[in-house]
Amino acid sequence: MTGGVRYRLRKGRRKSDDQYSSPVPSMPVPRRAALASLLSLVAAPAFAKPALDELVSQLREGKDFRVRVQAALQLGRSMDAGALPPLLAALEDENASVRAAAVAALESLGDQRAIVPLREHRLDRSEAVRKQIKATLTELEAQVQNAPRPKVLVKLGMMKNGSGVKSKRIESDLALASRQKLNELPGIKVLGEGEDGAGRQTPVVMVTGNVEQLRAAREGSSIVYTAKVEYVLHTMPDQSIAAKVSGSASAQASEQEASDQTRSAQLRKDVLEAAIASALRRAPPALLAAARL
Repeated sequence: MTGGVRYRLRKGRRKSDDQYSSPVPSMPVPRRAALASLLSLVAAPAFAKPALDELVSQLREGKDFRVRVQAALQLGRSMDAGALPPLLAALEDENASVRAAAVAALESLGDQRAIVPLREHRLDRSEAVRKQIKATLTELEAQVQNAPRPKVLVKLGMMKNGSGVKSKRIESDLALASRQKLNELPGIKVLGEGEDGAGRQTPVVMVTGNVEQLRAAREGSSIVYTAKVEYVLHTMPDQSIAAKVSGSASAQASEQEASDQTRSAQLRKDVLEAAIASALRRAPPALLAAARL
């Protein structure tokens, strides 16, 4: 790795091409026959990006350093608190490119728990890694100084897929997008995995979620993708139900778009995230009420 080369990641939502399948709506036989190949493509699995555990495995066990570099960068983009331990472990990787990628990923992840371990690695033997650590520490420490004290801490509870659509990714996608959107709300901070907020003065609200609907249906000559989600807000520590918020979204696609596996997968993912955003835009007053503020 040449001196001065730095990985820069922009915070943003994670993209996934996982395909959610759904039942085909009934239609007259001639139209059903004409659309058989189209709908089989819509229901077929697309090429999904690696799940968190797969990326962790690649980072820890990948024999080619380039595989480990890419795994580290994708873990940073995941915005998943579970990515923190493997990225910290990668600070000890024998390859400087992997270590630099892990440091950049920690900046993208934005988890302030990485500050102390990064300080302990400021004297890394690679100049490029040292520069990356300095830049990442500057960013994370600035976040600590500038971050206003949250009014409500949110503990993410169970995330369920009640849509009837069989996909292992729906619940994890719901949890990830919910964490991201909640963290964007003013005065709200989502607790990390394993944290319960015990002993803190700031009130804690538990949020559970459910994907109630996720489907693709024919309307005229188009395919309409629809998603609906509901969140339940629980006052802690007794977990009593304080409020519910829901949201829905839809997107229309041409037959040509729907027949493309990658495009169809992205449309389903986008409409689910739009429904999540719709629901959580209504959440701040309900969160304050659940926190008894």
